[in-house]
Amino acid sequence: MTDLSADYQALANYRPTHKVRFITAASLFDGHDAAINIMRRILQSMGAEVIHLGHNRSVDEVVTAALQEDAQGIAISSYQGGHVEYFKYMVDLLKSRGGEHIQIFGGGGGV
Repeated sequence: MTDLSADYQALANYRPTHKVRFITAASLFDGHDAAINIMRRILQSMGAEVIHLGHNRSVDEVVTAALQEDAQGIAISSYQGGHVEYFKYMVDLLKSRGGEHIQIFGGGGGV
């Protein structure tokens, strides 16, 4: 087994130099928010500001929040399926509203 303790310690001590802001949520029709809650806590523990929208959030809600809050990233959990369409629509909507610089991260049981 590989010893990752040094890597973990370096990561645990990391603090961003610049402001980092994330929008987190579970996707539409999805109440499974355990994974995104873990990711939210990890991001916060590393110094990022996190605006958590909760579960069952539409693409429009997430994109609107990301643009209003000047976020650098969006982290979404999707467990129910439909994630390909959800993320494609998110990319398209961000581009159409001038948010193509915002990074999108996805995970969950269906992803």
